[in-house]
Amino acid sequence: MVFARTKIMIHDWCFEEAPTELFLNYTGPNPQIALKHYMESLKTIFKVRDSEIQEKNFNWDRAGKEEKFDLEFEVRKDMDKNTYLFIQGGLEGTITPSEQFGKEGHLRVRITGAVRTEYPQDTFWQKSLIYEFFRVMYHKLIYVSLWEKYMAECREMTRYFVEEMKAYLNLLQKGGM
Repeated sequence: MVFARTKIMIHDWCFEEAPTELFLNYTGPNPQIALKHYMESLKTIFKVRDSEIQEKNFNWDRAGKEEKFDLEFEVRKDMDKNTYLFIQGGLEGTITPSEQFGKEGHLRVRITGAVRTEYPQDTFWQKSLIYEFFRVMYHKLIYVSLWEKYMAECREMTRYFVEEMKAYLNLLQKGGM
């Protein structure tokens, strides 16, 4: 990831068709258990460490009989010097006590991904017209194939993440853990 005061950023959603965000809905026993699996799946599928996952929002309201939660996460996975995957997602839902399962409720899982390339524009040289000409030539002639590879990886990992969560939620629906 490039740390610069000013930069040119190229941002492209992994899924171009609307909506760019993928959703899963689950109703059944113990939806709160899915949080741990969600975090483990993020780490294993996107091959990131805990330090690369940032918690953006964590609300868990336990007031009253019905618990409500809303969690948002952001992942930045470096692909090369200028490019990284930008993954956003979260869980939201409600939980009520249940005699049969202990707890049951509703859960909505969401995830979206993008590929971002950032070119710093801090120095006089990086702001010059000559530098910009060579940067555009490099990007159009050489870097575009690498960019397409990153886009395909992003789509593949995001789809795999959704399939993994689907399989886990099916297991949870059947009473497994």
